[in-house]
Amino acid sequence: MNVSYEQARDLVRTTLEPDWTNGTFCLDDRQIVENDELFVFEVGALEHIEGGDASFAVPGGVTVVYKEDGRIDSLPSLTVATDPTIHIRQNPNPTFLAQR
Repeated sequence: MNVSYEQARDLVRTTLEPDWTNGTFCLDDRQIVENDELFVFEVGALEHIEGGDASFAVPGGVTVVYKEDGRIDSLPSLTVATDPTIHIRQNPNPTFLAQR
């Protein structure tokens, strides 16, 4: 089962949002970040992602979804940031603005 970007985004939302307690849940999907193996998602508090309030920063790694099986995991941000196979492109249909 290969997971599409939209399916991966929905998996992240339905898995993480119900138990979110650090501010307002936010999945910033204005960019699609991926390689052949996984999608990378910026998930955090809206107060931090959009407002810059560091008190809402979430420590730890970045959320990823593996394309092959839809498994959600977290990887160290440095690992993702230095991975030469990661590609970033603008999302033609972001939902980020619609969340407000």
